[in-house]
Amino acid sequence: MTFALLPAGGQSLRMGQPKLSLPLGGRTVLEQVIATLRRAEVETILVVVGPHVRKLAAPAAAAGALVFELPEATPDMRATVEQGLHWLEERFHPQPADDWLLVPADHPTLSASVVRRLLAVRDEHPAQSIFIPTFEGKRGHPALIAWRHVAGIHRFPREQGLNAYFRQQCGETQEVPVDSSAILTDLDTPEDYEKLLRDWKDRQE
Repeated sequence: MTFALLPAGGQSLRMGQPKLSLPLGGRTVLEQVIATLRRAEVETILVVVGPHVRKLAAPAAAAGALVFELPEATPDMRATVEQGLHWLEERFHPQPADDWLLVPADHPTLSASVVRRLLAVRDEHPAQSIFIPTFEGKRGHPALIAWRHVAGIHRFPREQGLNAYFRQQCGETQEVPVDSSAILTDLDTPEDYEKLLRDWKDRQE
């Protein structure tokens, strides 16, 4: 089974407002990401919502995701992700052979074809356990990770982030070239949002 975990616990300080609730193509940014994952046939999607953006819970659920509302703010994304992993463990008891997609919720241009490509390459390379998309040699998001790494993440030194953990697993990591530059796109600033709106409009025309 493949799970998807979307951390939505950030403060959106550079955006100046909750970026995941911004409108995009008749939906919010968050709803667009969830819709993409559903098109890729990822059935179990968990959105971890911070206490300062509880209004994201209702649209996330309406879009077909499960929602875990954090009781208090987390210090960083790793802590948000780990809270979500604990939630999934308690409710679904994933097995080592299961896996999960770490999906930054501020990547609304993510393509379902990228997700399907990661899943296909996973099946082609059973000896590998972490799959990361690349565009022109640059790593992006989302990452597909075997569930057995969750225990290692929980044990990893608290002062280090998830990227540090993944760098230590280079022998088990498979880079997956894709033809979508969207895997590199973040939505952090008002300028990013303005560009996103322009690009989105161009795609619809």
